[in-house]
Amino acid sequence: MRQARKYSETGLYHVVSRGVNKQNIFLDEKDKEYFLFLLEKYSKKYEIQVHTHCLLDNHFHLLIKDTQTDISAFMQSLESVYARAFNKKYDRVGHLFQNRFLSEVISDEIYYKTVFRYILQNPEKAGICCFSEYKWSSYKLYKKPNSLIKIKYIMEHFTSTSELYHFLHQASDNECIDIELRPSERQIYNINKIKRLLNSNTPLIPPDIPITEIQNKIRILRAAGLSIRTISRITGIMSWIVSKA
Repeated sequence: MRQARKYSETGLYHVVSRGVNKQNIFLDEKDKEYFLFLLEKYSKKYEIQVHTHCLLDNHFHLLIKDTQTDISAFMQSLESVYARAFNKKYDRVGHLFQNRFLSEVISDEIYYKTVFRYILQNPEKAGICCFSEYKWSSYKLYKKPNSLIKIKYIMEHFTSTSELYHFLHQASDNECIDIELRPSERQIYNINKIKRLLNSNTPLIPPDIPITEIQNKIRILRAAGLSIRTISRITGIMSWIVSKA
């Protein structure tokens, strides 16, 4: 029996959700743009204040304030509508997200700031790039009014924008709820193996190339002994496509 979700007296939550079997939920920039469009749409509908967001390829983080104790309805709408569009775009079926989203209660200002910084530093901790240069987080949205981020409420926790950014750039080893960001040694080995077999600088297989080309690449990987699950997780190609190649 799954545990009941804990509700926050402050209304503040750190939310994390990832792709089923750790597969990518964003395959191109258009996917991330559409997700942010939905995030804004449903945050307005359910009166959710979005304070921070960060989209990685196979998961996302949100720092939100739920003013109507309707966090589950908000997340269900956000994820189900996005998943339907994703499945239609990439001609796939089945669940896109792994089980229920994870959430943790933020009960005080100290932890609020910890989570705030933790989410925005995620791309750097994941080895993607300097977090201040990452395009798919809310890092650059606190300097001027915008339609998604509720700056007014964020500034209740900081005396100025300068203080906010100074705080973000402080080194931190704090841990919050998360999914596995750092690949295991085995996964690194498989990533490098796929790159070598495909003669590519990336293990991802573009989903918009001809299906015959995708199938040829998958056959090469399967002939090398890689499992359907491993190929799907690392290349971003749906497992049912991999299994039929």
